Amino acid sequence: MKINKILYSFTAMVALLLLVACSPDKYSLGNADFAPEDLVQGKAFSVTVDEKNTVTLKSLLGDNYYCSWVHPNGRSQGNEVQIQLPFAGKYEVRFGVNTHGGIVYSEPYEFEITTNNMSLLEDPLWTYLTGGVGKSKRWVPVDKDYGVGNCDCPMIYANPDDVLNDGTGSSDIGINHLKPNWSPGFADWFLSGGTNNPYMASYMEFTLDDVKGCAIKEFRGETGTAKEAEGTTLEGKWNLNLSDKNHPVLTFTDSYIMHPIGFDGTCANYTTELYITALTPYLLQVATMRTNSEGPWWLVWCFIAEDVQKGDVVIPSDEVNYITPSTPVLPETEDLLTKLYTTDINGVEYVGKEMTFTVSEDAAYDWLWWNGGSSAEKTIDKWESVVKGNYGSAWAPKWGDDVADIELVLGKEVWLDKDGKKKSAQTESTDKFQGYEYTLGNDAGVYNIDEQKLVFDEEVTFFQVKGDGRTIDLTSKEWQVMKCDPGSELVLGIPAGTDADGNTNSYLVVNLVYKPVTSSTGPTAVPFDASKLWFGLEQSKFFRCQLYNPWGGGNDAIDPANVKLKKDQKISITVQLSGFTFSQTAKMVLCCNRGSEQSWEPDCFGYSRAIDVNSDGTYTVSWTNDTGSTVKWDDGTSALTITMQFDGYATLPDTDYATHCTVESITIE
Repeated sequence: MKINKILYSFTAMVALLLLVACSPDKYSLGNADFAPEDLVQGKAFSVTVDEKNTVTLKSLLGDNYYCSWVHPNGRSQGNEVQIQLPFAGKYEVRFGVNTHGGIVYSEPYEFEITTNNMSLLEDPLWTYLTGGVGKSKRWVPVDKDYGVGNCDCPMIYANPDDVLNDGTGSSDIGINHLKPNWSPGFADWFLSGGTNNPYMASYMEFTLDDVKGCAIKEFRGETGTAKEAEGTTLEGKWNLNLSDKNHPVLTFTDSYIMHPIGFDGTCANYTTELYITALTPYLLQVATMRTNSEGPWWLVWCFIAEDVQKGDVVIPSDEVNYITPSTPVLPETEDLLTKLYTTDINGVEYVGKEMTFTVSEDAAYDWLWWNGGSSAEKTIDKWESVVKGNYGSAWAPKWGDDVADIELVLGKEVWLDKDGKKKSAQTESTDKFQGYEYTLGNDAGVYNIDEQKLVFDEEVTFFQVKGDGRTIDLTSKEWQVMKCDPGSELVLGIPAGTDADGNTNSYLVVNLVYKPVTSSTGPTAVPFDASKLWFGLEQSKFFRCQLYNPWGGGNDAIDPANVKLKKDQKISITVQLSGFTFSQTAKMVLCCNRGSEQSWEPDCFGYSRAIDVNSDGTYTVSWTNDTGSTVKWDDGTSALTITMQFDGYATLPDTDYATHCTVESITIE
């Protein structure tokens, strides 16, 4: 049988890209430029076919040229490439060479396969994808949870640094070697209108036979509704590469893996060597790597066979994962009110009338999504973190230092008497319960507990984080309690997505920690290395003891990561002077590039925090954070130095300054 002279992708397994005789770093543009008529078979390249329908494409130009090929299975690069074609027929190949003017391709060269080799189609994945030789099979976006593939919508996310989502750190994505770390469900930002979005009318129809070859027809819904969608129809070719059984890949020519139009710019590659992570007669999942400003992440596109969606085919029970119910189940905290006010004081459990919470500085916010396929025993563990600590990207931007100053205070009961006056307890039968006091920053009011929710009398905002790709806004009136671990953490969430049935399956959460309550309080000691203190004279006038200088000038005695002050906190440094002779009282001050008083010598000696020094002895200098937000020294924008008036004020018997000044302590309170 013969096929007309058209570039058909009668595809079978590709014995991928055999780059022989040289490595890519040896390729160059060569010493000559070419025209298409220079690149002819037998002179510039050769095409040979063996008895098993293996086609070898080989450059005859030598190793000095970088070569490309357009062949029935798609496109490849390399000086030698092998492909396998199961069907008899006439095919075309074009040979390309990278020159100073870009890639120059030959005219199409026609070659012929004289026999069918159906043994190339023995792997069942061919049948799963197409229905078999001579048949076509249509795949549509997943519209609900079918109990397979850990998906309940058209796309799920997977962490490229932990593709199994189990903490093992595996990056080896492949067939049946992936577990999602998040499902967006049918959130409006993903598919506006949910299952009514026009994308839900999309399909891919794969064909495999000796007439059409490996052909694909696809339609993408782009406007309108799912029932009345308009969009783009394409007809192209596809290639299934099974040379590595654990990493099968799909390649498309004149078509692409189906995805919503809004994601066109999210991934650079929707066509070439896309990883298949699941392929059965019922489910197809294909991964593409996100390449936009949000950073690299696997986007796994999920498709269900159309006959399964219509109900003509039922997925066998042994294929369906019924380990846990897929309908989201919210965590429950017994006796929530008591646990909110319960903490630990020096190892003793304590239930107070007021409790203070601060925002976690390690993970201020997150998304929790319901992993219905999880085998976790506890409901709370089925609600999995999306970010998993990977903050700093455009899609999960890092918060500012000021979140460390945010405090949520849950307080006492609020009652109103018959005259409308507030009371802290009921004393009359006519008193009416209003709820419980709260303060959050400058806001204050009353909140109530509605089953597992904290319901405030008005919208409250914990904070907002703005990134290049999105803004995270932790604002709501009702907050679902996702976790309450007395004395440790409180996780409050607001709905962020739904599944196909309208169930909330994702929450944007604020992570709070119980503020420690102790029977005694005191300053926090900052460790330092006395051997790395630097002493000397500045401008031959001022005696300095330098603890940290991000711009150099001596060893650093402190780890800047240990110096962090919340608003209104104070850092104090105590020094011991010996061997000084004072002719008049000098001023000593702690200098840093922070707050309302940032000048150095000599202006700093006029600051209110400057102290008097007139003899040997122990002195303490300090600085109170008056910036209105948390400051950190590990951001590299501020030194930390003690300075004292010296010239005309004091003398020393020698210049070994380190023997005349020692640092006793550094504390923050």
